Amino acid sequence: MAAGEPPTGAVPDPGEHLVFYRQPASRWTEAIPVGNGHLGAMIFGGIEQERLQLNENTLTSDEPGYRTLPLNVRPQFTTVTNLLGRRQFAEADELITRTWLGRSWACYQPLGDLYLDFRYAGPATDYRRELDLSEARCRISYKAGGATFTREILASHPDRVIAVRLRTTQAGTLSFRARLASPHSNAVATTQAKGPRLILGGQVPGLVLRRTLAWVEQKGDTWKYPELWDEQGRRRPHAGQVLYGKDIGGRGTWFDARLGIRLKGGRVQAESDALVVEGADEAVLVLSAASSYAGFDKSPSRAGPTVAARKAESFLKAAERRAFDQLAARHVDDYRALYDRVSLSLGPPSEQSRLPTDERIKRFGNGQDQALAALYFQFARYLMISGSRPGGQPLNLQGMWNEEIIPPWASGYTININTEMNYWLAESGHLPECAEPLLRLVRELAVDGRRVARDMYGRRGWVAHHNTTLWRDAQPVDNVAGTSFWPMGSGWLCQHLFEHYQFTMDGSFLREAYPLLRGACEFYLDWLVPDDQGRLVTPVGTSPENAFVYVNDAGRKVKANVCAGPAMDLAIIRDLFRNTLTAAELLKRDRGFRAELEAALGRLKRYEVGSKGQLLEWPEEFEEADPHHRHVSHLFGLHPGREITWRTTPELAAAAKRSLELRGDGGTGWSKAWKVNFWARLEDGEHAHRMLTDLISQSTLPNLFDTHPPFQIDGNFGGAAGIAEMLLQSHAGEVVLLPALPKAWPAGWVKGLRARGGFTVDLAWKDGRVTEYRITSARGQPVRVRVNGQLLNLTSSTP
Repeated sequence: MAAGEPPTGAVPDPGEHLVFYRQPASRWTEAIPVGNGHLGAMIFGGIEQERLQLNENTLTSDEPGYRTLPLNVRPQFTTVTNLLGRRQFAEADELITRTWLGRSWACYQPLGDLYLDFRYAGPATDYRRELDLSEARCRISYKAGGATFTREILASHPDRVIAVRLRTTQAGTLSFRARLASPHSNAVATTQAKGPRLILGGQVPGLVLRRTLAWVEQKGDTWKYPELWDEQGRRRPHAGQVLYGKDIGGRGTWFDARLGIRLKGGRVQAESDALVVEGADEAVLVLSAASSYAGFDKSPSRAGPTVAARKAESFLKAAERRAFDQLAARHVDDYRALYDRVSLSLGPPSEQSRLPTDERIKRFGNGQDQALAALYFQFARYLMISGSRPGGQPLNLQGMWNEEIIPPWASGYTININTEMNYWLAESGHLPECAEPLLRLVRELAVDGRRVARDMYGRRGWVAHHNTTLWRDAQPVDNVAGTSFWPMGSGWLCQHLFEHYQFTMDGSFLREAYPLLRGACEFYLDWLVPDDQGRLVTPVGTSPENAFVYVNDAGRKVKANVCAGPAMDLAIIRDLFRNTLTAAELLKRDRGFRAELEAALGRLKRYEVGSKGQLLEWPEEFEEADPHHRHVSHLFGLHPGREITWRTTPELAAAAKRSLELRGDGGTGWSKAWKVNFWARLEDGEHAHRMLTDLISQSTLPNLFDTHPPFQIDGNFGGAAGIAEMLLQSHAGEVVLLPALPKAWPAGWVKGLRARGGFTVDLAWKDGRVTEYRITSARGQPVRVRVNGQLLNLTSSTP
């Protein structure tokens, strides 16, 4: 197979990269997302009115240190562990909820909206709205009054702007009014004749509270919010869920958005808060935006609004020196350098494949359009490139696209599955650069994580719980123990550090990451305790967001979340300890610490199998409060871990399969996506494909976004990563080609997938068997390959 080409005889279909619709978006979840890793927009494509809903991905409420409470587990630690030892789980739950939890977390914020209000002579016909994934360019076209009107919209990473080109085929018929608006009450839109310029400036809230004031008062949590309640728990005069400006001491990040317009023909006039274009043949709009964010540990309000204004103006001035075609060329070159690394065909397009994307999604369950699965895979890679670039922020629960001041789950980083799932595709999908924001988040989070480990726990190292934000806060959040007390976030995030090394073989990165791995290990070494059989377990833990039922001393069935040594805790710790041992051995460091890790590994409690043949989620075979719960946390060792495989641990693999059967195929969008990966790791292509079909047909919105519901982007990345797992696996010391190929994909090809060991893999198949493959690496090192049932020892070629 020639490098950079599809297999012999395969011709890419130009339509395989197109998402398109025959009508404008009527709601946010029908709009088309674009982004440059810093600035994003949702494009509605309206005829009389275009709306671009805007996000700048450093706009988050609150400021550093907002969630630094005097939490301390030590005064109640013995009481909690004694309660657990006496099987008084609900009582332990209640005590942790009351004494070990923090406050609500900051909310990711929208910037505002760009509106273009058009005037036409007559109704519009022949409407089409499309996103070309191969160029990351949105196009809209329609006819009105005898003319054809077109819009091209792109978000340029090299130029840090969004550029829009409006055209008409009939000279002088392009007229519109451009205005900027924001949901933030303090935002002001102004214009400058020079340029001309349309400017929107403002400040996001210094406090956004996801909970109602009454909820906080009912929970007895008023002491956690001195901004809203006094020491006696009385509401302050300005108390509210959203506070701006002087009501919150001037806190909050400043933002500035700027729009410039260039015309061919016609004229532009600046009104007080809008730019009005009359009689043009063509208009090019360039939009920039910036904030006063200066780092996760620095106040963004102290600098004032001028910092954001200077940055936004510098981006706009630089971009305006280039014609639209130059901006587009720079954008496409930058984007395709990443996107073109992977090509995928899961079979030829069908008649159904020619339908608009929203219609294809509705019909995907009939099995007649497998090309949509390939489009879904590439759409996820498009989202990754658009939303996560070096120097920017990691993708949150909604990626970088959010229109709400109080968004679902704060549009934050939920690190008990969702943030990690966002980045499963980065390595296998050949986008390691796009993982940089997440890898940097781990380093930044460890700063507060060390403080929390010391002050809250009295332990070494660093720790993080189930949620964090732009401000890299590591304390547990509020609500209840079952969701919020989970000191395993640091362990799971560290897996991404080691995975990045395994895929890239970058030794310098491993040296930089090693102190983070070691620090996370130090916390767990101090946190682990022996159980009544001498096995090491976590003294207090939860299986994320799930609950069990037990019989209490009074003989009543009671629901609880907290126990000692849930399966996921120990699976994460085993994974972390093994990865850290390997890293230390490769770096020839810390012989004494390696011995400490090896000793602890040998004593960690192992997985246990229950009476139904399933892996146990908790230390006892409890009744499950929700047998079909969306989280399947106890199977971490199957995926994304590598502890459970058919070839090395067949009994555990059989138990993991049984657990999945009992849990069922339902769940949220991201839960279905995780199950695609689970079944792929179990090498059951039919069940993996069934989950993928359900994910796309039942849990995908018209614009291809995943829905929880509501919208969460993690399922997009998890589902695409699952497709990669079905075609290629490398977690168990060998490169396996087509480990979980379903019958629905009898023939196809893929180019450019990445495997651990620094390998790039191209392969083609027909009648379910590999017909061609090529494995390359930078140094041409040996590789073990399992292909068509045979295990081969080969040497990879160099590019």
